[in-house]
Amino acid sequence: MSSVMIREIRPEDYYDICLLNKELGYDYPLEKVKGRIEHIHKNTKDIIFVAQRENEVIGYIHGSPYELLYSDSLINILGFVVKERYRSKGVGSLLIQHLENRAKENGFRGIRLVSGIDRTDAHRFYRKHGYLHKKDQKNFIKYI
Repeated sequence: MSSVMIREIRPEDYYDICLLNKELGYDYPLEKVKGRIEHIHKNTKDIIFVAQRENEVIGYIHGSPYELLYSDSLINILGFVVKERYRSKGVGSLLIQHLENRAKENGFRGIRLVSGIDRTDAHRFYRKHGYLHKKDQKNFIKYI
């Protein structure tokens, strides 16, 4: 898609990020999104790219170093979304390619992600980009 720029996230992107999160099904408060961007930027080595068209952020990808005792270093995709009206226009491909390039530049061995069982369009996208389906899992969480 022409006129789409990929860049690193900035704190002032919080409003558009909040809207994109809602498209993923996460209704997280606006001010908390702003605080999370600032916290992640200052306190982690996470990589977050946004796709911007004109003055609008239309997508993002969030990768985090994934260090294991049984694998070389990987990047774990924690969030990845493109605004619905811009899907299937190459924006997601631009975002994932930027993340893959940054991972290679920094010595990571690969990229991993978890995708909901019902997200069949996303699964096709990942396969198209060379990602292999390794296993099905259940996701557990305990809030404390």
